[in-house]
Amino acid sequence: MTRSISPHTFPVGEPNPPEEKHSVSASLPTWESVAAWGRREQWLLDSMHTCYPRFGMHPSVQQLMDAVYARLHIPKDSGCLIFPSADAAARCMARLSVEHSNETCHTVKFQPHQPADEEVRRWATFYVILFPKACAATAMHFWKVFGDGIAGRHAEYCLEALPSMDSYAKNTDFEAPAPCRDHITRDLQWTNSAAAEKEAIRSFIARLVSSDQSGYHPVGSHDVFLYPKGMCAIAAVARALVPHSVERSEAVIYGWPYADTPFCVEESDYKRSTLLSAGSKQELDELESSLAAGRRIQVLFCEVPSNPLLRTPDLPRIHALAAQYNFIVAVDDTIGTFINIDILPYVDVVMTSLTKIFSGVCNVMGGSVVLNPQSLHYTMIHSALTAHYEDTYFPLEAMTMVQNASDFEERVKQCNANALALADLLAKHPSVAQLYYPSLVPSRKFYDQVRRKDGGYGYLLSIVFHKPETAIRFYDVLDICKGPSIGTNFSLAVPYSLLAHFREQDWAESEGGVDRHMVRISVGLEREEDLIARVQDALAAATADS
Repeated sequence: MTRSISPHTFPVGEPNPPEEKHSVSASLPTWESVAAWGRREQWLLDSMHTCYPRFGMHPSVQQLMDAVYARLHIPKDSGCLIFPSADAAARCMARLSVEHSNETCHTVKFQPHQPADEEVRRWATFYVILFPKACAATAMHFWKVFGDGIAGRHAEYCLEALPSMDSYAKNTDFEAPAPCRDHITRDLQWTNSAAAEKEAIRSFIARLVSSDQSGYHPVGSHDVFLYPKGMCAIAAVARALVPHSVERSEAVIYGWPYADTPFCVEESDYKRSTLLSAGSKQELDELESSLAAGRRIQVLFCEVPSNPLLRTPDLPRIHALAAQYNFIVAVDDTIGTFINIDILPYVDVVMTSLTKIFSGVCNVMGGSVVLNPQSLHYTMIHSALTAHYEDTYFPLEAMTMVQNASDFEERVKQCNANALALADLLAKHPSVAQLYYPSLVPSRKFYDQVRRKDGGYGYLLSIVFHKPETAIRFYDVLDICKGPSIGTNFSLAVPYSLLAHFREQDWAESEGGVDRHMVRISVGLEREEDLIARVQDALAAATADS
């Protein structure tokens, strides 16, 4: 393995990894810095060199926004979001119209004037939503939950093209011809929208996700759909599966998922959305009883395993219920990975955030959806996804992703080994009340049901200490990278509830069992002995006065 690195903590706001222009994680090295991010304290915001792209504005996106403000002669205290597609902009505008019917918002399209090259017109065109301050919270919620915002590399390309672009809007105040009539002459860095690289990603995923079980056909690349972000993939599936039947228009989320997933599903126009937060046998029993009594659902979403509790649902039983009561099973396997688990025989749809360990480098976003070609619902799901599919995955993002993923299989195996060693160490420490890891939680038997022959238990673990002050001290002194995201080649820690549920920590603890002082660690490629030494040092410092 050539990517082994030393664990280290970086100053607040620095990119993780350092000096990476397109990093999707920023250093939050202390408990207080994470809390300050939740409160959006100005000192913290002023220190941020970058951010997780769905949580705020990447610097490249902000530069494009600033240029749009200047071009349209509007004050910067007005709200502005930028999308790469008309569909995403229209959905954002529809949400603002529903939530703020008394406010006036505008859509502005920027497009290269003729005669621009077809590739230039395709990727330089973008859509701006302008909104008043009163709409800001709703707009940013949409940006965060659905992930449709323009990517950093894409924003840079559009910024370069902006002088040669015309603007179009229903409100003529925002219409203007291009200041420069010469379109971009710089040679493109890709060919045919990076079609070859995107096909390489799809083919790679198809090979890895295919089932090892006898009787299952290999997945074809035509059954893999690529999206700019993992949440885009989940949202695309959620929207595609909304049925016409009101009776069946219910989505069930089984188990406590990543924080934004319930919002994404609930706000995709189902008549009903139900969170079975414990992911327990009792909840599955109750679901089965209600189905037997006539209840109908369209789809059940779950994670294998879940983030951050690392629990695995009973997929064979869920699959049997789905077959009996005719609903779809859609699973997020981002933490389990194609390498470790073989879930295709039990599910209809697999959704993955490629941003995480598939990339590993923490400098590009991406998402995928895989359809089970032997699903009874295959034709319907494939048709529904295809009908609304638009390739908005910017070519340079795809080219970066395919390069990063070349050693994906090796990296997963090394992260598995490192995480297992850390999990064993932490589970035995007297200061630890609960260690969440797929092999150490009661649902291990369900994980083992879907674990591949040579599969491991993954790269993610979560720690609950007996004392809250121990958790805070441990996090503050732990000398590894700290901040949002998971699946990075370097180990990355964060106080999960404080980051993901800042304004709802009591609810997350009472409803989902997510301890408000939980520390989550995504274990990377560092040498095992280095990682263990750093964690042991942090444990010693955190418990020195105990």
